[in-house]
Amino acid sequence: MSGGDTERRRQSLSIFEAVADLDPAARTRRLDALCGDDAQLRARVEAMLAADASRTEPFSGGAALWADAMGPGVTGGDAAADAARSGEQIGAWRITGLLGRGGMGAVHAVERADGAYVQKAALKRVQGGELSPSSRERFLRERQVLARLQHPHIATLLDGGFDAGGDPYFVMERVDGLPIDRWCDQHAFGLRARVVLFLQVLDAVQYAHRNLVVHRDLKPSNLLVTPEGQVKLLDFGIARELEEAGHAATATSDRAMTLQYASPEQLHNEPVTTATDLYQVGVVLYRLLSGRHPFGIDADTPIARQLQALSGDPEPITRSARQSDAEVAARRGETPASLARALDGSLEAIVHACLRRDPAARYTSAEMMAADLRAWLDDRPVAAARLGRTRRARLWLRRNRALAASAAAVLVALLAGTGVALWQAREAREQARIAEREGVNARATLQFLTDTLAAASPEQAMDTEVSVRQLLDHARGKIDQRGALDPRVRQPVQRMLGLLYGSLGEPEIASQLLAAGVAGVVPSTREDALALAGDLSAQVSALATLERGEEALRVARQAVALREAHAPDDGLQRMRSADDLATAHFALDQDVEAVAQWREAIAIAEALPDVPPLELIDVHHALANLLRERGDTAGALKLTEDGLAIATRIGVPVRSPLRVPLLRIRADAQIAGGRIADAEASVREAIFLQSAAVGGGGVQMGSLYNTLGTVLFEQGRFTDAADAFTRGHEGFTRAGGPPSERAAMLANLGSVWESAGDYPRAAGLFDQAIAALEEGGVTARDASRRALLRNHARVLLFTGRVAEAERQLAGLLVQAREIDGEDSLEAAWVVWQQLVVARRSGDVARGVPLLAEARRRWAAHVPPEHAVFAHALVTDAVFAEMRGELDVAERDLRTAAERLESVGKPIDVATTRAMLARVRLSRGDRAEARRLLDQALPVLRAGVLPAQVGRADAEALARRLGKA
Repeated sequence: MSGGDTERRRQSLSIFEAVADLDPAARTRRLDALCGDDAQLRARVEAMLAADASRTEPFSGGAALWADAMGPGVTGGDAAADAARSGEQIGAWRITGLLGRGGMGAVHAVERADGAYVQKAALKRVQGGELSPSSRERFLRERQVLARLQHPHIATLLDGGFDAGGDPYFVMERVDGLPIDRWCDQHAFGLRARVVLFLQVLDAVQYAHRNLVVHRDLKPSNLLVTPEGQVKLLDFGIARELEEAGHAATATSDRAMTLQYASPEQLHNEPVTTATDLYQVGVVLYRLLSGRHPFGIDADTPIARQLQALSGDPEPITRSARQSDAEVAARRGETPASLARALDGSLEAIVHACLRRDPAARYTSAEMMAADLRAWLDDRPVAAARLGRTRRARLWLRRNRALAASAAAVLVALLAGTGVALWQAREAREQARIAEREGVNARATLQFLTDTLAAASPEQAMDTEVSVRQLLDHARGKIDQRGALDPRVRQPVQRMLGLLYGSLGEPEIASQLLAAGVAGVVPSTREDALALAGDLSAQVSALATLERGEEALRVARQAVALREAHAPDDGLQRMRSADDLATAHFALDQDVEAVAQWREAIAIAEALPDVPPLELIDVHHALANLLRERGDTAGALKLTEDGLAIATRIGVPVRSPLRVPLLRIRADAQIAGGRIADAEASVREAIFLQSAAVGGGGVQMGSLYNTLGTVLFEQGRFTDAADAFTRGHEGFTRAGGPPSERAAMLANLGSVWESAGDYPRAAGLFDQAIAALEEGGVTARDASRRALLRNHARVLLFTGRVAEAERQLAGLLVQAREIDGEDSLEAAWVVWQQLVVARRSGDVARGVPLLAEARRRWAAHVPPEHAVFAHALVTDAVFAEMRGELDVAERDLRTAAERLESVGKPIDVATTRAMLARVRLSRGDRAEARRLLDQALPVLRAGVLPAQVGRADAEALARRLGKA
């Protein structure tokens, strides 16, 4: 770039700064005065103003706009300069490349250059008089704001200072991700998954507001999502700090904004409040859900047209969805028509509550908006919508889909809404025809169901909560009251109700009804025999769920014998036989036999031209569950994805409860693979589908809440996790779920309280869990019992019973090698717990080889980015610190903190930073130790109890620093 070009560039920048904050009329007058007759200069300034009003942040790819705006030679000259800067060292950082260029300087890719540890980051700086004092002040304000904000969903400030030329810079976490809208589209997220992800945005915004910071520029390009599904809020360059706690308005002299997301008060230069951010997140959510802007504008819309559109009212999101093209709707798993229907009601109310022109009429906080979105996820009324009786009735029906005006309609809805497989319904009709051929009046069966279900219907217009379960309970009670009812009528009803109770997740009741319904039945035709075999299959499933494996195998062999006698060459019947045997072997912990039978069932099905797809889905689910339990996470995920793809291909509705089992296993496998955000989306979708079909009870719902609790636990949300585990345990207890599942939920609660630091309470819950296993007769070889005892050993450690913990783990390792195999995931878990004992006991000699063994074992089961390897680094650092190798300890702790932050584990990050503070203090750096502790302690104090070991250590360190 020539000297003349440089001078023209500086001149245009000076004029840009002088007019950027003026209203349009004053800006025009000022441009006339400053540019005079120099048309080229004026064109350059106007181009810069247009770039500033559209995309100014360097992370969003807006560098091209600014390069064009600043005139000839800028791109080539800056490229040359950037190439020359590669390798330049600024403070402790070395530049390795250019990430972007924006209105406030450049952002470079950097890496740590002082050898203390390995870290990649992003360095942002202004240079050489490029910006005016007001913009430099804005830059420094951004650095100060970021220094105060420490949150897993806000990009973290790492360093800052002035370079050799006196220009300010700061270094922040480098986020390799996509804007939230592109990320959701790329992953074809449905509405529910998008809302779950968006809750991370609100969590970050609420945190900023609590710290008296208004972002003022919330948009998809400032909300990046990492490959692990973690949202990161970027660019606080135009954020403003609230003047005092509880005071809403900010100063308005700084009018920087992005026009498409600007609130009415920003456009009219009125006071900016937290409501401004809520307006902007409303625009983002509108786009996430509908694929369109609420005012029908985009980056290519002329500015005059944007301003005109923004002065009107937003388009209703349902209308916007109906007008979207098929591709946009398909990315959300919908058609334009179904997308509009899905958005109608609560979601529309939530979005438009954010977009009200009057700031006082919007949500009062991001937390309140998040509560409404969670209510929508649970299909409950939301605060944003003032529901009349009709709207409330619609919500009620969505939770109680089995109800209808007449008894006949009740029966039809009952069969459809509970997700009973189509082949079961067909076999029920065949049973009625068979009964009629035998001289039984099939109408008596239908009349019985009609009478009993009609008697349980609500008398009031949808205000009374009547669930499918209540209807079935009423029908079941009436069977015994009709003592004179012909067995040929009673047994078909018992069998049908048994199938329905099984689909509700009530295995105990289902097994009783099915046993009574098939007792003494002798089939006389091929159709009779195959229908009976189908009901026996349902009985096998119920017995297996109850862990009554021997009975399940006996009933499975009865079903196999019927099929072999009456349809030996029927491939579909052979597939069903393999499925029954696999289910029974699974209940008996005979995993090898179960895997072989389920693989045979899938192979048979794939060779058949007309296998019922729903049965193929069920087999995929069953085998995926077993593979997950055996540690084959990749195999389990593939089978669940295959099963869900089959469901979509054959037209199973996206809201069908038939998808629930596959979604639950997918969530469990995602947890095992460290994909926690994906797992939360999967399990919340499953809970919604299950609740909409059958209400909030049953074994299935208990299992889903158990999985949700695990997801929340992995995120360090211990209170929420405890609530979910408690709901799961209560549901299982009411439904009479199997002892091992109830014990597992008690143990999960124990693990939550252990992590929170209430070790006596955790020990009591584990004692209850062990008692439940004893009561249920669960053997010592049972996989769930061994997993429970493995975690119990850790609680023994924290309650001072170290020797007992070591003995328990030694025995469990012998069992894992014998039962699961030398290289099994269970063996890896036991070795890890032995490592925890060695670490807490300070036994370096035993701990170092255990750490090497744990790393080797886990590498065979999970990818390298899994959190377990970050925890391995922490343990490595602990042993290094014990040996006095403080440089090694610091390096490993910094790397571990970075990795833990990337997978969304704030409590673990805080604990690691507190440990790093201790190392820095040992190395004589009190200032850095204080800074790290200032980051760690607020997170620990908010998330765990004072007795929790990590917090207790951090508090002890704080006292030491206070004395210093």
